[in-house]
Amino acid sequence: MKRIIYIALVSLLCFQATGVMAQRKIESVGQLSDQQLIQLWQQTQKQGMSESDAMKELVKRGMSVSDVAEFKRRLVRLQASDRKMFGKDNLITDTAYFLRDSTWKYELPDIRIPSPYYGFDFFNNPQASFIPNVNMATPANYVLGPGDEIIVNITGLNEVSHRERVTREGNFELPHAGFVQVSGLTIEQATTRIRTKLKLPYPALASGQSQLLVTLGNVRSIRVTVIGEADRPGDYTISSLAGFFNVLYLSGGPGKNGSLRSIELIRNNKVIKTVDFYQFLQSGLMDTEIRLQDRDIIRYPLYNKRVVLSGAVRRPSVYELLEKETLADLLRFAGGWADMAFKGSLKVSQVGNQERLFRDVPETDFSYFIPRNADSVFVDKVRERFLNRVIIAGSVVRPGNYELVEGLSLLRLIQKANGLTEDAFVNRGYIKRQAPGTTEPLLVSFNVAELLAGKATDIPLFREDSVVIQSRNDLISQMSITVGGNVRNPGTIAFRKGMTLEDAILLAGGFTNDAATHKVEVSRLQKNNADTLANRLLTLFTVKVDSSLDTDKTAIQLEPLDYIFVPKLLNYQLPGSVKLRGEILYAGDYALERRDETVTEMLQRAGGISPYASMRDIQVFRNNLRVASDVFSAGERFVLLPNDSIYIPRSTSFVEVKGAVFNPQILSYGNGSLKSYIADAGGVTDNGNLKKAYVQYSNGISRKTKKFLFFRSYPKVLPGSKIVVPERSATERRGLSIIEISSLTGTLTALISLIAVLRN
Repeated sequence: MKRIIYIALVSLLCFQATGVMAQRKIESVGQLSDQQLIQLWQQTQKQGMSESDAMKELVKRGMSVSDVAEFKRRLVRLQASDRKMFGKDNLITDTAYFLRDSTWKYELPDIRIPSPYYGFDFFNNPQASFIPNVNMATPANYVLGPGDEIIVNITGLNEVSHRERVTREGNFELPHAGFVQVSGLTIEQATTRIRTKLKLPYPALASGQSQLLVTLGNVRSIRVTVIGEADRPGDYTISSLAGFFNVLYLSGGPGKNGSLRSIELIRNNKVIKTVDFYQFLQSGLMDTEIRLQDRDIIRYPLYNKRVVLSGAVRRPSVYELLEKETLADLLRFAGGWADMAFKGSLKVSQVGNQERLFRDVPETDFSYFIPRNADSVFVDKVRERFLNRVIIAGSVVRPGNYELVEGLSLLRLIQKANGLTEDAFVNRGYIKRQAPGTTEPLLVSFNVAELLAGKATDIPLFREDSVVIQSRNDLISQMSITVGGNVRNPGTIAFRKGMTLEDAILLAGGFTNDAATHKVEVSRLQKNNADTLANRLLTLFTVKVDSSLDTDKTAIQLEPLDYIFVPKLLNYQLPGSVKLRGEILYAGDYALERRDETVTEMLQRAGGISPYASMRDIQVFRNNLRVASDVFSAGERFVLLPNDSIYIPRSTSFVEVKGAVFNPQILSYGNGSLKSYIADAGGVTDNGNLKKAYVQYSNGISRKTKKFLFFRSYPKVLPGSKIVVPERSATERRGLSIIEISSLTGTLTALISLIAVLRN
């Protein structure tokens, strides 16, 4: 029994935790664990949401649009790793579409750009809900009309419950009492009339033995028209419980030229109410007595006066003012002064008949000055300059700002700052001062030691004086040494007197594994005081340093600007590796053993070649390019380099003919010539260029067709070769032109004549 209770409690706690997690605001996907991510997805699926609706819900609860993509990716990865965690009913069916779907973005409501006019942003939030409360108690001033549902309950001696809608004629049918006219009556008035009508069939109502309760059930719909300078004018069908402010929000508030100070409610061609929306914005007070009726009209008039308020106020904006409202009212609308506001006066820019006017309004006139339309009011800030401040900085115990009191001198200011620090430079200090009546800054120097000893005259201070006492360390060049080479943290190190070579290497993180500790080189500037240019500037010496840095065996004291270089061990490095592929017994990646290891030696290490290998066609690749060399040619010793690749192809007895031939194909090798293989492939096409045909051998070497006078020498064809016949280029001519033939004929004739002459 205890075990069952324990399991039930744990399940309840888990359920509550899941519920809290599902309802909380989501600020970042990175804050959610994998379990919380899955629980959040399961919650949306339990509510029957589609995948697109689930993404919209996440954005509404605070997740940024960019985080939704990360949420999707994590969700798909988790489902791929463990489908059981999701549950069969919560799986994403098409994960590819789920990842790329972005239709939900276009269904999110757009938020309008913030308005410069005060109060307009109240209507700009698409997430806000400003709908009437239909669950509230029936208002006593609610006016009944056709379509309203009235619930009549009689309790006590008589038990009667009856609900009926008001007919189009405005009548309500009562049990055993007939019809009663209620249209146009408030709930309170209708209750009195119904009680009078029911006293006849239910006498106990008159004696008090039965009680009557009249309430409102389903309410009717009414139509209200919004006109004037509204953002969305038109007819609105709303609940009869909806109030004046509900319709204002539905219509989107005023347009650019609309007024918030005198919104009119028109009924039966009469303005029965004028509403100042600033009263609600400023104090939150809402006139709940404004009840709407069917065919009411709400009108946004044009504004009469707008004033721009900027500067040091809490709520800078464009405010609409009534006819007699003053600058004091304008400041009240803006929430009052900002923290740094200058309250002595306001600067007002006005529009004159031909030019603009500028006025300074003193504080005493704020309650009397009435701004005009298009005025600009600016509230200045208090100046950053201090009225009674002096500053002390540098080597004092408590530097900072101090109050300038009457009679404050330099010595008293140093004493207020608790005196000097140990590193203070006492030979000289200075005061930076702006002399009254001048534009040039002054510098007043003093001897700190003599001032403190009473040997120098004390100096009186003025407003905004800045006293500076330097530190001795600021006046000394900071010397350093440099450690480079094979140490863990090479770089510049601050020099300190007494530092040794081992100290410097220790501060640089110590030696690396490949450091040549027996050849550490120290470079030191020579202190040459000669007035002639010297050729030798550095003194170099090489020392052996214990790798453990245990003792100062070198006994080398370092000097400023020394440069220490730790070289790398000459042979402490991997020589690299070579890839062996193809017809070899043990293919793989082999490390080079020596710097001069050859292909033959590498093949022997790999167990040799297979019986099907073609050694004459071996291929070596370097830097992703084939090496056009016969690695086994007589007298050649092919040395491998790191990252070389060796490929030994399979021996083949075929020849491939491709390119501009009629029937490209693979033919059996038969000691034929290049032209015979081309003939077996159907011959050269009309666009083929036999003169430029070449043979590509299995070892990567290619041989082209050679020509001498009228004779062509075609390359030899070997097993595994490829014969390539390229196509003729578009600009290449076929045969010789007439001029070339004539020239060639003349040359031959002259040559024959010359031979005949020589014979004679």
